Amino acid sequence: MVNIDLEADKKKLKEIHVKMLLDHKTDIDTEMSYMADDSFVIPPIGPLITGEDTIREVLKHMVKTEVVSMGDRQHGPSKVWISKSGDLAYDQGKFKISRNGPEGIVEEKGYYVTLYKKVDDQWKFVGQIWNNLK
Repeated sequence: MVNIDLEADKKKLKEIHVKMLLDHKTDIDTEMSYMADDSFVIPPIGPLITGEDTIREVLKHMVKTEVVSMGDRQHGPSKVWISKSGDLAYDQGKFKISRNGPEGIVEEKGYYVTLYKKVDDQWKFVGQIWNNLK
């Protein structure tokens, strides 16, 4: 039987979430290092985004966008769940993105679910889906 430290894994997943999905100040190669080879992103209005090159372009756009606030960096997701086998996980929570638009601050709010899996004993981002509330 595999010995799993759920609390340590939950802490690590929250750290990855904050570094990868909230900060967006990290260089692109570091952000991509958190991704599994088969990662995907499903935005609320848009097609399924897959493939390293396409996801890299999305991240470049996010890093270039002047973001005022992108959620709770201190707490990260509100829930983290890890499978009994210790190799699959998800987190969920609310987000609020504030960015500078042409006519002032633009806010987006909504909910997200992020999926992770262990690859070579390291947690990797697999995918995310989110919605925007109006």
